[in-house]
Amino acid sequence: MPLTVDNIGQSNAVNPAGSHAFQPFTADGSRIRALAIDDDEEFRNLITELLEPFGIEVHAVANPVKALEKFTREKDDFHLVLLDYYMPQLDGAKVFEWLKKLNPNVKVIIVSGGEELRLRKILAPHAIDGYIRKPFRIQEALHIIHDVLSKTGAKPVPH
Repeated sequence: MPLTVDNIGQSNAVNPAGSHAFQPFTADGSRIRALAIDDDEEFRNLITELLEPFGIEVHAVANPVKALEKFTREKDDFHLVLLDYYMPQLDGAKVFEWLKKLNPNVKVIIVSGGEELRLRKILAPHAIDGYIRKPFRIQEALHIIHDVLSKTGAKPVPH
C-alpha cells in the first residue's frame, strides 16, 4: 500500500528503525540536506515527515522562485533536490536548469504524479538523476534516494 497522508500514522506504514535504509550522512559526517520544491502543501508536509525520521534534513518550499532564491544562497549546502515537475510560475525543467547552473553537482530527483515516460521525454535534454512517481512507497523512494546519493560526494554510509 503506498504511503499517504491518511496512513502515515499507522505503525506499519513507516518503520525507520526496522528499515534497510541507509545512514543519511555525508563522507564528512554531516547530515544529508534536501530541498523539496512542490506547490502541494500536503506533499511538502508528507515528504518532510517521511524523510526526517531517516535523518535527512528537509527544507520544503512551495514557490519555485523562492526555492531558487534559497538554493542560490545555500547552493553548496544541499546534496539533493526533490522537485515536482508541474508547478505554477516555473515548470520543473526550468527549475532544474537553474539548479544545475548554480551547482552542477547537486542531485535532482523529479517527484511527480505525471507519467514517467512523458516526463523523461520532456526532460531528455537534462540529465535528471532520478524519478519518483507519486504516490510512492517510502522504501522505494529511499532506495532511489540512496542510489542517487551514492553517485555523489554525499555518499550515504551503508547501514
